[in-house]
Amino acid sequence: MTTVGEIVHEQELAQLPSDNTIREAARYMVDHGVGSVLVMEDGALRGIFTERDALRIFVATRRNPDYTHLGDVMTEQPQTLSRDATLQDAARRMTEGRFRHMPVVGDDGQVLGVVSQRDLVTAGIAAG
Repeated sequence: MTTVGEIVHEQELAQLPSDNTIREAARYMVDHGVGSVLVMEDGALRGIFTERDALRIFVATRRNPDYTHLGDVMTEQPQTLSRDATLQDAARRMTEGRFRHMPVVGDDGQVLGVVSQRDLVTAGIAAG
C-alpha cells in the first residue's frame, strides 16, 4: 500500500519565513507551480499558507498583500501526516478537516513535504 512518504520523498520543500509578505508567497506559489507554502522558522514548521488563504486575504478582506506578513495570516500549527500514513488515511483526514494540503513529517518531526488532494487524485484515491 502506497504511503504519503513515498509521494513526497523527492519533493523540494516549498517554504518561506514568516516575515515574507502575502504577495511574495503568492509569487512563489505561481513561480513554483504549488498550491501552498510551509512557513518555517529555524527548520521548524510554524504554519502553512495556501492558495485558498491567498484568495481569502486578497479578495475577501482587502488586506494589502505588500504589507501583510505570512506570520499574521498563516494557519498556525497545521495538522500533519506521518510518513507512514496511507493515501487512504490522508484522504480521510483531508476530507474530515477540509484541507487541500497537509504537511508530511518523519519520525523526528522533520518536514518531508506536502501531500495535496491533487496528489491523491493522481494516485487514484478519492479525497472527498
